[in-house]
Amino acid sequence: MVMSHSSSSESPIFIVGMPRSGTTLLTSMLSTHPRIAIAPETHYLCYWMRQYKNLKLSSDQDFDIFWQTLSHSQRFSYFGIDANKTRERILAKGSPSHQHIFAGWLEEYANAINKPRWGEKTPLHYQHLHQLFTWFPNAQAIWMLRDPRAVAASLSKVPWASNYIHIHAEQWHESLRNFERNWQRDSRVMLLRYEKLIQQPEQSLTTLCQFLGETYALEMLTARSEVNHPLINRQGWAVQHLQSVLEPISTNAIHKWQRELANHQIEIIDVLTFPNAANYGYLASASTFGAYARFILTLEKLRVKLDRKLVYWRTKVAQQPIQTGKYIGAAPE
Repeated sequence: MVMSHSSSSESPIFIVGMPRSGTTLLTSMLSTHPRIAIAPETHYLCYWMRQYKNLKLSSDQDFDIFWQTLSHSQRFSYFGIDANKTRERILAKGSPSHQHIFAGWLEEYANAINKPRWGEKTPLHYQHLHQLFTWFPNAQAIWMLRDPRAVAASLSKVPWASNYIHIHAEQWHESLRNFERNWQRDSRVMLLRYEKLIQQPEQSLTTLCQFLGETYALEMLTARSEVNHPLINRQGWAVQHLQSVLEPISTNAIHKWQRELANHQIEIIDVLTFPNAANYGYLASASTFGAYARFILTLEKLRVKLDRKLVYWRTKVAQQPIQTGKYIGAAPE
């Protein structure tokens, strides 16, 4: 029998938004709250469900295939929880399903660290909020928003993101349109600007706790550490990133993009995110969309088309495996 500190009656918390928008920083803060356990990224809806969509989980054989793959993945190891206890918790919910697996996985994480309320941060789950709210109607989501130029500059430095600035700008714009179309008026979703979080952290967290129905806890600012934000089995870039968010809160990152982006890159981002970005205080810094920026944007779009044709040829013609999974700890290096 599964003994639980975590309760399925508690409202789950989901942190979403564009990658590199401050979701990890917010996770480090909320994870320090005495009642809240924000789990490491699962990528469940954008990877695991999609990759294994043909399995019928109510079948014992298919469930075992899925569970063996998931529980032996590097991604699962990040949680530092017992696979057998997690499996037992999942099966106690009834016939296996993606909802039961996802909830059981995260409830077990919260239970292992003696927290009653569970949550999860996979930024791209913003694309799947409809599914999450179908599974958990009483859930709450925090949608992080950050200056598109800062997001693009940050994404251009990580090993798992596109090399093309315009891709990041277009995705930022589409993610914001998604929020405005579907969630802006939904009382279960709160928009939180990264800049406000680091400029006015106590005020921001107090407002956030009111939204979540929780009591503000000062330790969210003063006691962030690896105790509540574990670095289990992490390597390389991930370790540096996770450690950096535990450093004292600083406003230095707000305008760092001004030093990191070339003028033509700023022009491209400004033109692709206008006017939506300005509505949230991210005013265009480029006065024109010059000929060189136009040329680079056209060239990048042509290269993206070529890249996609090469990916199609490698996967469909040459039968080479898709490499995406290894970047999220779902497949071997």
